[in-house]
Amino acid sequence: MRLLHYLEIENFKRFGERQRIELAHPAVLIGPNNCGKTSAIQALALWSQAVRTWYDTRKDSSAKERTATGLNRLNIVAVPVQRTRFFWHNTQVRTGTKDVALVITVGVEFKGKVLALPMRFRNQGDELVYCTPDPSIIGDMALIQHAAMLKVELLYPMSGLETEEPLLQPGRIDVLLGQGQTAQVLRNLCLMVVRSSVEDWQRIANLMHRLFNVELLEPSETTRGSIELQYRQPGVKETLDVSSSGRGFQQMLLIFAYLYSHKKSILLVDEPDAHLEILRQKQIYVLLRDIASQNGSQVVLVTHSEVILEEALDNNLTLLLDGRADDLAGKHDIRNSLKHFGAEHYVKARERGYVLYVEGGTDVDMLRALAEQLKHPVATVWDERINSFYVQNNYPGQDIEAELERVEGGFGITPRQHFNGLRNLLPQLKGLAILDNDGRNRQSQRDDALQIVYWKRYEAENYFITPELLRRYAKEQYPSDDLFAQHIHQAVDDVLTQLVLEQVFDGVRADFDAWVEANAEIARVLWEAKTERLKLSTFAEEFFRRLAVSMGGQMLLRKGELHRLVTHVSPSSIPAEVNEKLNLLADLFSKAVSDEIEKLT
Repeated sequence: MRLLHYLEIENFKRFGERQRIELAHPAVLIGPNNCGKTSAIQALALWSQAVRTWYDTRKDSSAKERTATGLNRLNIVAVPVQRTRFFWHNTQVRTGTKDVALVITVGVEFKGKVLALPMRFRNQGDELVYCTPDPSIIGDMALIQHAAMLKVELLYPMSGLETEEPLLQPGRIDVLLGQGQTAQVLRNLCLMVVRSSVEDWQRIANLMHRLFNVELLEPSETTRGSIELQYRQPGVKETLDVSSSGRGFQQMLLIFAYLYSHKKSILLVDEPDAHLEILRQKQIYVLLRDIASQNGSQVVLVTHSEVILEEALDNNLTLLLDGRADDLAGKHDIRNSLKHFGAEHYVKARERGYVLYVEGGTDVDMLRALAEQLKHPVATVWDERINSFYVQNNYPGQDIEAELERVEGGFGITPRQHFNGLRNLLPQLKGLAILDNDGRNRQSQRDDALQIVYWKRYEAENYFITPELLRRYAKEQYPSDDLFAQHIHQAVDDVLTQLVLEQVFDGVRADFDAWVEANAEIARVLWEAKTERLKLSTFAEEFFRRLAVSMGGQMLLRKGELHRLVTHVSPSSIPAEVNEKLNLLADLFSKAVSDEIEKLT
């Protein structure tokens, strides 16, 4: 059901220029942190409160008396701010002597038509704003009355549940909900459902059993004037109070109870999937959609969940970035591509402006460690939001060069196919693939948009892992004053000697001895030649495994932790090729960095 059809925001918080967000059911808003998702649902909540307040104040006034109505900052609890100017984009309430118009417009379903109801806001000091319907509709009191009667509620994630909750009147429950005090009314909402419809309560109990495998008992009023709400959990003899349950349990119970106790309402939910594992997130989306539809309600969701993103593509999915709205579900070419590649890929690529393809997460750690050890400029702009995409070789034995790499979870799509698909949607997108050579003598491929480069040696670890590094690192992990230090050091040497002999020199003792007796430079060249096609990450992990067996302890490092070795490597010993790869990374990141700088200026 669509009670509200669209939202237009102008000069509110993250939104400067007017942005339109379609509100089908359910409407899903996605995007990175601080992009405007919560601001969008706050705009709806503010619009609703402004319409109700203005109508209650001016409904009995004559046409000439229908002027603006004041809203106190402290009463706008759904959109908490320290000063009312923080409602305005960039806190700019005036240009010279002229007020900056903050306008929130909602398309309202009324008498079979979709009618625009704009609410205009004017700043009046730190504590007060004035609101009024746009002059074009201020005379349409029937429309304004209808909008004022709509129940719009913003439910923030629960912050904890009290062990006791007093029985409250419905009016007080709504006040506390409007103030975001959801933890104080959960039991009351459940009791409202029971008193209005036992069948609806049984539906909620069945849903909670389906999702969390618990038996939810019927809430009841106590002699203390409070509400008791308990559940039974398999394997636990005694019943448990709902305050003993997890945050995900409480959040879903709150949403279900609200939907069944406030039918024909508009529910704005901030992160309904918070505290829920991935297997339940799809279920939550489907349940909210269906329950709201059955009860004549409408749901608007804010989420980071990739699972929900995929589900919402066929319905209503809006991407928010830097205060700009992009209707993804309404664009068929984009929607079809996103179904194939994944919506989160598009979101990340659009946000950062590039895609970095590597073999796996360990490669990202390795590149970053190398950049920091070399004090390469790229290390200063590296952040946790790097848009890396992991690939893996799924076709050993076939010589298809770059097309050998398979996108993890991408159903056999190669980096080039994946990148080209995204670039059809984002023409300015840049891509870089830094991939293992895997001992195959693969050749790099370069063009303006996507560069596919290979390490000349087997993998990145081959550029710094040496027997001396492994020996030095292992010995440093044990106390030097240990009574068994000599024994430990001997064990390290023995394990390393045997491993090098077996895996590098194929058990040929004469070749091994020649390498040992060679001077440092010749030994280095020989080592690099012998290991160029050897996977040294596996070699290093086997060393630590054998050492752990010999010492009767835990492994010092596993494969995913080998980047920690980089800090023990002399920068002067790292080959120039590593710098070349880091230079390519710096070029790739430059767009994202310039965009960040632009945002700050």
